[in-house]
Amino acid sequence: MLHRPPFRKLARMLLLAGLLIPALALPGCNLLGFQEEVQGHPVEAQYKGLADKSVAIVIYADQATTNEFPAAREELSAFISTKFRENLSTTKLLDYHEVMNWQDDTINWFGLTEKQIGKHFGVDRVLYIEVLDYSVHQKGGVGDLQGHLRANCKVYEIDTPGNDPAWSTLLDVSFPEDHAADPSQVPPDAVRSRTLDKFSEALLNCLYDHHEIHHAVDE
Repeated sequence: MLHRPPFRKLARMLLLAGLLIPALALPGCNLLGFQEEVQGHPVEAQYKGLADKSVAIVIYADQATTNEFPAAREELSAFISTKFRENLSTTKLLDYHEVMNWQDDTINWFGLTEKQIGKHFGVDRVLYIEVLDYSVHQKGGVGDLQGHLRANCKVYEIDTPGNDPAWSTLLDVSFPEDHAADPSQVPPDAVRSRTLDKFSEALLNCLYDHHEIHHAVDE
């Protein structure tokens, strides 16, 4: 008598076959390529000195930016903090509200060096974000929405000599990336939120080893 697999097991076998066979039949595709597309490829962090360290997030935005976006520092700090919790959970973040209150109460705080700021808060690292451009409307457009955030990002190691950053980069993100959004379809708050999220993700991707999902394109 033939042994018949249980119905659920047989269903799983058929489902797996249905997923794999079309993938293997595609031009230029194979099982290894299919697996790589799902898992992504490894990307090494540009800077790896934040794990198990205490960090203060310090946002500098000029008066014009804070006039238009009064919550810019708080919102950007919050989004960055969320990405840290998701991807660098051993990093001990100083409450960004404490940093903001100190900024508001300290005249010409930006005249201090980043390392002096770090020593004031007693942290190991300072993540300093200098906002250069922040907007939710497409430049040159009339009412069209396109979030844009451009900023210098630097990490300072408080316990090392000198005043130069241990790591720095310029990040420039837009959302939507290559077109404007119709304000009758998408509210400005949604565009701003997605822009902040995209910037924060791009920043954290520089600071921890991760996998990036990519999709192969047949040539």
